[in-house]
Amino acid sequence: MAEPASAAIRHGLTWRVLEQQGAYVHVGRDDITNAYQGDTTVDQMLPILCLYKDGRAAPGGISFDYSNGWVQGALQLSAPITGSALTSQAQADGICASQLGAGWRMAEFHDGGGGWSYWGTGQLPTDTRFWVAINDQPANPWNSAGDPPPVDPQDPNFNQQTVQTGAGWKLVQTAGTLDDTGAAFNEQFYQVDGAAGLNASPLPQQLKDAIAADIAATPAGEAVSYSVSKTIADEVALSAMQGSPTQRLIDLSAQADSASMMASGNVSRMGILGCGDKDITKNKAFNWGSPINSNYNLGDANSGFTGNVTLSGTANVNATGEIQITLKRTGIWFVCVPYGVKFRYARVNGTAKIDQGATVSGSITYANPKAWEWQIAKPFLFSINFMAGPIPVHIGFNLPITAGFDKKGITATVTGSVTYSGRRMVSGYFDYNCTSSGCTGSQSLDTTDLGTQPVTASVSGRFQPSLYAQVAFRGYLYSDSFAYAQVGIRPYIMGDLWGFYGNNCGDADGDGTFETVDALTFDLDWQLKVTGQADTFITKEWRKDIYTSPRWHVQFWDLLGGAGSRAVTPMAVGPATVPAGAAQTYTAKMRSCWPYADNVNFSVDWGDGSAASAVSGPAATGVNASHTWAATGSPLLRVTALSDAHGRNLGKATQRTVTVNNAHVHLGLTWKLLGTNGSYSHVGIDSTSNPYQGDTNPATALPVLCLRQDGRAAPPGMTFDPYNNGWAKGEIRLTAPVQGLSLTSRAVADNLCASTFGSGFRMGEFHDGGGGWTWWAQGVISGASRFWVAINDQPANPWN
Repeated sequence: MAEPASAAIRHGLTWRVLEQQGAYVHVGRDDITNAYQGDTTVDQMLPILCLYKDGRAAPGGISFDYSNGWVQGALQLSAPITGSALTSQAQADGICASQLGAGWRMAEFHDGGGGWSYWGTGQLPTDTRFWVAINDQPANPWNSAGDPPPVDPQDPNFNQQTVQTGAGWKLVQTAGTLDDTGAAFNEQFYQVDGAAGLNASPLPQQLKDAIAADIAATPAGEAVSYSVSKTIADEVALSAMQGSPTQRLIDLSAQADSASMMASGNVSRMGILGCGDKDITKNKAFNWGSPINSNYNLGDANSGFTGNVTLSGTANVNATGEIQITLKRTGIWFVCVPYGVKFRYARVNGTAKIDQGATVSGSITYANPKAWEWQIAKPFLFSINFMAGPIPVHIGFNLPITAGFDKKGITATVTGSVTYSGRRMVSGYFDYNCTSSGCTGSQSLDTTDLGTQPVTASVSGRFQPSLYAQVAFRGYLYSDSFAYAQVGIRPYIMGDLWGFYGNNCGDADGDGTFETVDALTFDLDWQLKVTGQADTFITKEWRKDIYTSPRWHVQFWDLLGGAGSRAVTPMAVGPATVPAGAAQTYTAKMRSCWPYADNVNFSVDWGDGSAASAVSGPAATGVNASHTWAATGSPLLRVTALSDAHGRNLGKATQRTVTVNNAHVHLGLTWKLLGTNGSYSHVGIDSTSNPYQGDTNPATALPVLCLRQDGRAAPPGMTFDPYNNGWAKGEIRLTAPVQGLSLTSRAVADNLCASTFGSGFRMGEFHDGGGGWTWWAQGVISGASRFWVAINDQPANPWN
């Protein structure tokens, strides 16, 4: 499935590794790939699939065809690059050649023959997608429909350009103006990611050893990306060649040994020769306010949702941003050499007020399998340029404003359309500290409902779109692409559209016929999350929910005219004919097609002038209410579903006529569970039981006690009285509840047990343990309700 053409940003075609067989790799399309419009926004950073085509022979043991061909060459990946940086096939070819050597170029869709997939020599990572060119469709980063991604406002006092890239490292050129003195700086840095990048980098061995030791000492999950001064690295290399430190290296190292830099409170870790790393913290207050109004078209023919999302509102922030970095030092030739810096954390604390509204309109076919997110803007907030010893450091904060749907945030198995909107404001205080491995902090954010608009929709099934808009506070070292951490305030608007039509949703009035009913309802909720996110070198991104609010209910709409959605009417389950003067039980519950599980509040009007009964219970299984009609007649029983625990106001009723007559009430004998001992149960009479006339109205639904007597021995260690506390020599079980009226004879009851549990089972009888009254049998049964028991020498059964 292709990612939607969101936010009118250009897209590029991407593939992935499909299979690896030894030295040969199979690359090609998957469900995300869109070879006609592109599938991945060009603001994403991915490697290029590069090809060296030299006509080599195809390997044996692999079958090839028109759309699964042999590329006659080798395949490798470039370093990751944003799609927007690819301006033509020729320019992309040049990137492959510059990184991998002459003859390498960007791989094209048809290089293996007909396209879609092909094999080549190489071993590629399976956890990344990669850019692939296509020469006959507008699906490349340079020629797909849409606009380039929004350009971030530039810091007027800092500039960074990439000079050289390698596997896990790059050389960057930085230039800027120091905040405190106004002096200009122009410095190159090696930016190195982890052990693999360190080993591949051109750093001198002395610095590699120091960084390797630091990586080994770094707790799991923390950043292992380093920005290393090329000036320092060059001086270390020269010192190694001459066997002693150069004078310039000595002078540069002395700059990091000033009294202020060596204050004990700044030293975070002692290293080789007692050379301590130094933590440096900088902060700055900022105010920002802006509208966040945007309009986006989402989806394509294969995306599951096609339509329009309109975001509206404002965001106002008054806060302080703080970043801590560590100046890294190591001992070389008895000199403490300050070789680079490392990101530690970003903290933001202050107040925010975000007024967020959204309108979603469009058509639905099925669910989105992955998260969709698009950037609205990323305003620059502030930066600080300062010297850490001899090393110029640039830190800053920006404000990524994004919108999107979480993975499966559009849940549907239907076809239909929807238009809805909602507004909510969140305001309050927050204080969070985010490192490269996680966030800690607190918030006191309140929400206010700003109103909703009418909903229009048509659907058969269920559609649950969950849209968010997020304002995040991102602190970074040098640039987002090297190291950053952020905290985001993310309000969600959660819709739930349900449609139904059919005659398989229950018999609400008990007339023996399932009614044909319909429904079209829309439920709107709101939720707030505080999120954390961090990345180093665009290789170790994590995203976490730091705080999740309760899910607040906004409103519930019945979208059908006239009498409204008939599938929302409840069921009134119970007998149609009852005797006067005997308690009767009815179950109030929602129909089987009702999509929500929250407890429902019901009102049961008995139709005889008595007070209605208010009951509450699960939507699917319902809740019982009992009533005794004193006089004969035909009262109109009315069950109303008032509301549910989530806050939906339902207001739908079902009514049915009950016949109350003077028919003689004969009762049935019931027992209960008296106790258990391991896998054995003791059943028998209690104060309710009446073995001479019966004790329970046969209109009541209760389980039947079933027994299979197979002569098994009594368990040891238990005492039995053969007259009224005997051993039944068998196994017992309980059926599902049945009305005693359905037990028209002992044979009918025995057949129910046999058909439910198998041959040999029959209805348990009063005397099965000897003299009667109680007995034991093997089997663990529920004590939740009474159960029907037969008696063969008294008129106390439901049938006699």
